[in-house]
Amino acid sequence: MSIRLDNANGLATIVFDNPDNMNVMGVEEIRTLNRLTAQIADDASVRVVVIRAQGKVFGAGGDIASFRPGDPTSPEAIREIGAELNQAILRLHNLPAIVVASVHGAVAGGSMGTMNAADLVVAAKGTRFNMAYAKIGASPDVGNTWFLPRLVGNRKALEWLLFSENFDADQALAFGLINLVVPPEQLFDVTEKLAMRLLRGPRETYARMKRLIYQSEATSLEQQVNDEINAFASVTMTPDFAEGVSAFLGKRAAHFGCKLN
Repeated sequence: MSIRLDNANGLATIVFDNPDNMNVMGVEEIRTLNRLTAQIADDASVRVVVIRAQGKVFGAGGDIASFRPGDPTSPEAIREIGAELNQAILRLHNLPAIVVASVHGAVAGGSMGTMNAADLVVAAKGTRFNMAYAKIGASPDVGNTWFLPRLVGNRKALEWLLFSENFDADQALAFGLINLVVPPEQLFDVTEKLAMRLLRGPRETYARMKRLIYQSEATSLEQQVNDEINAFASVTMTPDFAEGVSAFLGKRAAHFGCKLN
């Protein structure tokens, strides 16, 4: 299977596992990703999602070899499969769970969109990024024109899209596209430790934080401060809040949620 899902103890891991084909996203891969994200969205036990890949690269984007330029049936076929990919990306972005992308090697085109749908991104040093669309005369997809301006600003987003030149993990970090750069040999361990730290955090509080941050671009300050205080009021009724306050007053580390194996 080119994409698989590992799910245990509140941690769901989506693994792109087609290294011989640079983890490209063709029709079958998109349908699989759509199905797996629906499965995650329906599982209330999932607290953290990790997206990673096998092989030398995280992903080379869409399966260019499958495109049929000039074929009159092509636009409708792209809209049809694109709708499934859009559903998958929207699910990842809207999950109450925290989503972490762990990338390495190269991330290009549509694979950038998959990465950008995550809440946090850890990258191996030396990873190369490229929007790639302009190289084949294609317009961007997978949410790239929505995510990029919010992450790095309009001008940098346009530069990366128009020129489709490589940039590395250090540049991606400097512009706020990713959160952390680590030595390649440490990528798996650092990602796992980050995921475990999130798993042990206050679940409902994290979900509220994520929702508030993502709504803020389209919300007035008046609405935002009201939503903030309503979220604050709601989480005061959770066991995690009670534990957090008790731990603070007792000068000890808080132990949120269920005990993990």
